[in-house]
Amino acid sequence: MVEESHTKIRLLVAESFELVRIGLRSLFENNHSIHLVAEASSIEDLFKLAAQHKPDIVLMDLQLSGGNYAEHITKLLHACPQSKVLAFSHQNSEQTHLKTFRSGAMGIISKHHSSDLLLKAIHAIHAGQIWFDRNVTKLLWQAQFDANPPVEIKTDKHSSQQPKLSDSERHIAYLACKGLSAKEISAQLLVTEKTVRNQLSVIYRKIGVKKQIELCLKAPLYNYFKESYLFGTFFPQDHEK
Repeated sequence: MVEESHTKIRLLVAESFELVRIGLRSLFENNHSIHLVAEASSIEDLFKLAAQHKPDIVLMDLQLSGGNYAEHITKLLHACPQSKVLAFSHQNSEQTHLKTFRSGAMGIISKHHSSDLLLKAIHAIHAGQIWFDRNVTKLLWQAQFDANPPVEIKTDKHSSQQPKLSDSERHIAYLACKGLSAKEISAQLLVTEKTVRNQLSVIYRKIGVKKQIELCLKAPLYNYFKESYLFGTFFPQDHEK
């Protein structure tokens, strides 16, 4: 293992297949911005090594824990709140993606994607962004409508059921739903990061969510958003370009 560097992203790989771990090890050992601190092949090793190394990011194979991945992600983040989870999955199921994000993961990437895209996802999550690609976006969006009967979605933009956001709040919500961090939003809008965080707290309260990914998942349920410039662009940029 190479010498640890505080300027690098400290990454822990939790992957059940040895050949995949070998490939990932080769990828990260040749990368100047990522430091592979440990590799886990079981859920028990993951918790032990995460507590020991306190990585910035955990690249976690969802097959590592069978069907209990959501529960284990939540427990892992509770035990290591400084870490962020990027889920590594071969599945293309909306239920899997929803459970993964709702458990606290910052992103999910398919094992079928390129190594370059994986590196981009790691850097994006380390910078405070959320990560899900175009295909996952469609699945999450459709699943939200499937899980909520259309009768509950009001068509009248003046309905009391719609979130009442100011123009500035809508703009910040738009940028947050593109995956930008509070720091990035503040730089783009030329306001302080504290102002952005305060407005995000207000937005979350009005929408009825607690964190950024929940805002992204809930945004398409409101015609209020659809009739603003948020519609069609509330998800992160297309990572597959």
